[in-house]
Amino acid sequence: MTDYTSMANGGLPRISPYQAGKPIEEVQRELGLSEVIKLASNENPFGMSKKAVAKCAEALNSSHIYPDSNGYYLKQKLFEKFGYDPKTITLGDGSNELINLIFQTFINNKVNVVIPAYSFVVYPMEATVADAQVKTIPLKDWVIDLDAVYDAIDSNTRMVVLANPANPTGTAVNINKLKEFVKKVPHETLVVIDEAYNEYQKEEDFDDTAKWIAECPNLIVSRTFSKAYGLAGLRIGYMVSNEEIASLVNRLRAPFNVNAIALTAAIEALDDTDHLKMVVAENAKERDRYVKYCEDHNLYMIPSQANFVSIDFKRDAFPIYDALLHRGVIVRPLKGYKLDTILRISIGTHVENTKLFKALDEILKSLK
Repeated sequence: MTDYTSMANGGLPRISPYQAGKPIEEVQRELGLSEVIKLASNENPFGMSKKAVAKCAEALNSSHIYPDSNGYYLKQKLFEKFGYDPKTITLGDGSNELINLIFQTFINNKVNVVIPAYSFVVYPMEATVADAQVKTIPLKDWVIDLDAVYDAIDSNTRMVVLANPANPTGTAVNINKLKEFVKKVPHETLVVIDEAYNEYQKEEDFDDTAKWIAECPNLIVSRTFSKAYGLAGLRIGYMVSNEEIASLVNRLRAPFNVNAIALTAAIEALDDTDHLKMVVAENAKERDRYVKYCEDHNLYMIPSQANFVSIDFKRDAFPIYDALLHRGVIVRPLKGYKLDTILRISIGTHVENTKLFKALDEILKSLK
C-alpha cells in the first residue's frame, strides 16, 4: 500500500490540522440548544459597517467577473488613509494567508525562526512545514521578552515573528521598546509584526509600525480586516513591507486571491471611521467588565489589549468549558498550548457577556 504521508514535503507530516472554534450550528445540533452564543474565535460581535454591507450588496451584481487581482482601489485607499506606497502592499485572503506566504517565500530547512512562547499556532506550523528550526522564547509576565528574543537571534535566524497584541494572551509590548528592538535587529533577519488586533490597543500604546519600514527595511507588518472591521467571513488582510519583499511575495501569491466582495467591503470599512470607533469603544468598555468580574471572583485575567481575554481558573478549565458549552456559550480552551487552567473568551456584546457571567456564576458556585 502506498504511503502518501512519506511523500509530503518538509515537515508537513509532523503538524496537526488547525482546529477552529466550534460553530454555533454544530453546538445547536449536538446539544439540542436553540440559543447559543459564540465567544471562541475573537470575532467582532457588532459585524461590519452598514455602509460596507450596502456596497457589498451592489458588488454582488458583478460577481460573475473576476476581481481586480492587484486590488488597485484598496491599495489606493490605504495610501490615502495611511500613506503607504501601493508598491509596498500585498493583499491576502486574511492576514493568515499573508503569514503563510512570508514563510513560503523566505523559510527553509537551513534557517531558524524565533517566536515567543504561546504564539499564534500558524507560526510554528509554517516553520515546521518548511523544516526550519524553531526557537521558542519564554514570556515575561505573559508579555513578549524582547531582550530574550534578541539574544536568541544568530547568524542563521531568517525571521522573528511577533504578534502585537498577542494571541492567545492578549498582551501588548511597550511600543517604544518594540521600536528599539526592531531598529537593532540585523537587516539580514526579517522582523514580522502580526497586528491582527492592532485597532483594539490603548491609544497611548499605539504607533503606526508600518511607518518604521523606511528606516527598518527588514520589517514586515501584517494586518487584517477580520477583527475590528468585522470582515472575518470575507477573508481579507494586507501586508506592508519594503518594495523588494512585496515584489517577491506577490510573485507567490495566487491570482485573484482576494474576492471582489471582500475588496469592496474593506474599502468601505476604512471609510466608516464612526463604526470602527464604536466597535473599539464598546470592546474597551466590556473588557473592563471582565477585569471587574475576575477581581470580584478571585480569578486571574491576563492583561489584554485585544478583543478577547484569557482567564486562569486555577484548576483544570476543561470542565468549565464543557459546562459553558452545555449552557449555550462557546469559549476556547487552551489545552493545545498546554495552558490547561486557562480559557480564552472573546469579548461579546453587553448582553452576550452578561449571559457568560451568569453561566460562570452558576458553574463556579457548583465547583465550590
